[in-house]
Amino acid sequence: MAEGQAISNDSRIVELLELLAKNQMNAQVGQVKQMCDYVGTLEKQIISMTEEIKSVRQELVSMKEDTVSKHVKDSLKKVADTLQKQCDSLKQQVTELKEKICNKAGKIVDAAKRKGQRALYKITQVTGMRKKLDAIKVKVDRAIGRMENLEKAVGECQGQQKQGRQGEVPLSDCAVAEPQPEYGAELFEQYQREHGKETVQAAGQAVRQEVEKSR
Repeated sequence: MAEGQAISNDSRIVELLELLAKNQMNAQVGQVKQMCDYVGTLEKQIISMTEEIKSVRQELVSMKEDTVSKHVKDSLKKVADTLQKQCDSLKQQVTELKEKICNKAGKIVDAAKRKGQRALYKITQVTGMRKKLDAIKVKVDRAIGRMENLEKAVGECQGQQKQGRQGEVPLSDCAVAEPQPEYGAELFEQYQREHGKETVQAAGQAVRQEVEKSR
């Protein structure tokens, strides 16, 4: 499947839907279409987060350190980097699942051509992928929550800059959290290797200490 191609436009999905409709399996047609829409929604959410992270990075670059603590600014950059890695991981997970769905659809189509309608009842191998999509959706929703916290923190920094005063922005635990094992052990371990275990654990704590000093 070409990168960026909608799953509903894949020839294997198109042909499967045609066979299901031809055999009056309308309920299954609806299930496959709903799952394709679900995949599309997840892809759009991940793309949107990636654009928001890019915007946040640009805003951080424009901030002057005489009005925003360098420590807070650097910590926000780390949060943005962490979120980008999470987005990259989620994008990869969706892409891999899309290909699995299309491969299974293609096999069912081939089997139906040889064996007839009874092979179409293996459609549950495709619709059963919904559970895996639900698991990815949970991770996407959590990442969106962290993105919103990050944007709020950056907005507070911009507010301080406009007022011409230096201070510390209270960042929520969600915003400064390091990558969690729920995003995949491989991603979590990679982040620790790149930044050091102590740095990872201290990323949020350091910001909160700075906040306490400013109170």
